[in-house]
Amino acid sequence: MRFNWMAILGGLAGGVLAGLVAVYATTQVLPGDAGDPTTWSMVWCGAVAAVGGALGVAAGWFVNGRRARGLGGIAAITTLLGTLVGTYAWSRSDAVPERAWPFLVGVMLMLGAGLVVLAAVCGLTAALLRPQSLDDQMPPAPRDQL
Repeated sequence: MRFNWMAILGGLAGGVLAGLVAVYATTQVLPGDAGDPTTWSMVWCGAVAAVGGALGVAAGWFVNGRRARGLGGIAAITTLLGTLVGTYAWSRSDAVPERAWPFLVGVMLMLGAGLVVLAAVCGLTAALLRPQSLDDQMPPAPRDQL
């Protein structure tokens, strides 16, 4: 098994970019001590984090040399890092509840929603970038494998 180090590096770069945007989304877009987050603020936070995920996959694709090989890994690493960093930033912000049970529920919801949103957006971005890749021309499959 050979590792695609450029794809891993691209995924880490994209994950850092997605994480920075997710930190902004979870600490600035969601209300702080003003009260409970509304549905609109949570949707807006998810949209901002989704844009960061798409930009992160695109940045990782450029680091990988605009190659199709490794795009799935770039999307996966970007999704994971963006979600973990955004959830960590939210848990360290002043907006978290003081009691343990609401805090744990909030962390699980933030992790779950972040993974779902970023996985969908990063996967879609990787699928849209695949035809634009430099090595997209695949040789035809031999007739005996069809």
